Amino acid sequence: MNLPIPAALKNVRTLTVLGLAALIGLGSWAWQQRRQPTEVQTLQEVVQRLSRGNNLGKQPISFMVASGGYAAYLAQQRGLCKPNQCELFTQLNPYKHYGNGWDELIRQGYALDGIEGWATASRTVVIPQSTFRTYGTHNGYLACTVAHEIAHVLRHHVFLSSYQENHNLKKLTEKPKELAMMRVSREHELEADRDSADMLVRAGFKGRICQQGLAFMHRSNGDGSATEPESTHPGYEERVRAIRLHYDALEKKPPKPQPSTQGSFRYDAANNLLTFSPKP
Repeated sequence: MNLPIPAALKNVRTLTVLGLAALIGLGSWAWQQRRQPTEVQTLQEVVQRLSRGNNLGKQPISFMVASGGYAAYLAQQRGLCKPNQCELFTQLNPYKHYGNGWDELIRQGYALDGIEGWATASRTVVIPQSTFRTYGTHNGYLACTVAHEIAHVLRHHVFLSSYQENHNLKKLTEKPKELAMMRVSREHELEADRDSADMLVRAGFKGRICQQGLAFMHRSNGDGSATEPESTHPGYEERVRAIRLHYDALEKKPPKPQPSTQGSFRYDAANNLLTFSPKP
């Protein structure tokens, strides 16, 4: 004899099915999160925060956690590369086991290197693993470094440097051209510093985060350098003074509002790339 299923039990069954579906979805999300290394998860959180109140453009921007400059220095010491030809070792995948001695370069780079970051013309931002260790819980400082590199991307600084060298400075002899290019590089760095401060203000960060972050970075890197004609970056005093003056101006007149950038993230573990893709 078939007895009718009480309505309450029907609801329980329906809720159970829905609950299982929700758990499967939650489990899939948690599995994806576990696949992402801690530094990549932190990067995603920082970029997500920066996308609020900032226009990050219409094209995807990728982010890579790398081995860093100290690994390249050690590789040169060991004769694995020639001077000025060690860039490969700055961008090794710290989450990959190489098994040829490179793992020790990465380990020492993580333990001994400081704060770094750079951007490429192909819209990839590289943040060495040691940067996350050095900043620790100072995610605001990390956000300033990431914003600085995003500014290089959005302003096409790599292209503009090449254009300057091959057009505006084309007639200069070698040494004057080199010094002029270093001046251009320093100007781009100060411009990216200002942009990063603006981005953090628009994203809702309080206080002079980038001013504090720059001072923290120089101290952590042991870099008290002065600006020299052949410097690619402004020295400590010039850089901190410039960002302090910019914050003085921001307190009188905040940066112009920008629309937030809606987008999605995808982490490609094989290529060690976290990509933020703005929605059309």
